[in-house]
Amino acid sequence: MEKLSNSFGKKLLPVASAGIFLFAASGALAQTNAPSLKIVTPGEAQTIYGDKVPILLAVENFQIVDYQTKKVPALGEGHVHLWLDDKNSTKESAVKVTGDEFTFSDVPAGDHSLRAELVNNDHSSQIPPQVVTVNFKSAPVTTPSPAAASGFDRNTAVVIFIVVALVIAAAWWYTKEEDEEETPKSETKPKPKRKAQAKKKTSRSKKRR
Repeated sequence: MEKLSNSFGKKLLPVASAGIFLFAASGALAQTNAPSLKIVTPGEAQTIYGDKVPILLAVENFQIVDYQTKKVPALGEGHVHLWLDDKNSTKESAVKVTGDEFTFSDVPAGDHSLRAELVNNDHSSQIPPQVVTVNFKSAPVTTPSPAAASGFDRNTAVVIFIVVALVIAAAWWYTKEEDEEETPKSETKPKPKRKAQAKKKTSRSKKRR
């Protein structure tokens, strides 16, 4: 009897081990194939400039479909619910998104909280729920003030005035040097004529003697 029980126990042990292995493998496979949702943009603590906030989502192991055409729940498909600064988020107040991109408009500047959830075609939550939240900031787009713009124009005008003044001064200096070079030449030309006239006078006086 003891031999029979021992042999039965030896045969049962491999079967039990195989069952445990299959259960663990199926659990790991279920985890790897589980749907996942991630908010790519905006990132945590990111600052968005302007009153429009673009949303970019990353979905894995889940197919985004139009809930208006597919209303019956199906495994591995559905859509996304979004809530912006909604403390009492419900499926009625959610923004229904049937893609991985969306843009919120007229968002005031300040701190914001964005919540996203993968839901079934009938707007029910996944089991377990797939929910992610990010906190970000929005700020107005800065534009140059009129004073700064006028200052830039004044600086430009000053630079142009200086350049023009330098060009005029250089041109005046160049023409002045040319005039100074021409003046001595004009003064030295008549001198030989005067000497010639003086020689003629001396020769005439000698003849008279």
